[in-house]
Amino acid sequence: INPAEGCKLPPKKAQEMQVLTHDEMRRFLIQSKQDDFYELALLELATGMRRGEICALKWSDLDFETGALHIQRQAYHVDHGVIVSVPKTKQSNRSVILPPSVLNVLREYRKNIDSEWIFPSPVKDGEPIDPTSVYRKMVKILDRAQCKRVRFHDLRHSCASLLLANGVPMKMIQDWLGHSDMGTTANIYSHIDSESKKASAMAIGTALG
Repeated sequence: INPAEGCKLPPKKAQEMQVLTHDEMRRFLIQSKQDDFYELALLELATGMRRGEICALKWSDLDFETGALHIQRQAYHVDHGVIVSVPKTKQSNRSVILPPSVLNVLREYRKNIDSEWIFPSPVKDGEPIDPTSVYRKMVKILDRAQCKRVRFHDLRHSCASLLLANGVPMKMIQDWLGHSDMGTTANIYSHIDSESKKASAMAIGTALG
């Protein structure tokens, strides 16, 4: 006999998330320039990568000619430092195309980096930056920029909100973020999509007079 048979599952709680407004993103990026965090912050808002994914990027993952960035590993914080492993899921192994403006920023940044890692550790030669230190620095910059304090994962949500606001289909956002199925993407961003639909309805109403 299964003792759990007939048990009622607790209701699924909606995932709490916050996104930065356009003005907050602008202030965050301006402050990031002053705090030597600009390239990482810009790339995160442009791609919505997981924190471990962006920390584990190598220059060999980026094709400056085509703008293709291949995401194929993750960095994790452990007691003795940082370890790098395969992505979270099969769908997490993916490629995104960077806009020319972001490519230009990275091209200039590349001239001052003597490492195989795009974001190398400032304290340990040959290692990528520690994901934990990235979070701590992001929080300080958000506070200095007078933005609401969000998780690093909420920068990923902020990227998704930008994509939705600019009419990018949900299926494309799923591939862009590396979700295992579109149901995950739709569940997380359904409320943002609803706002986009309301804005579209208002635009149609205005156009029809």
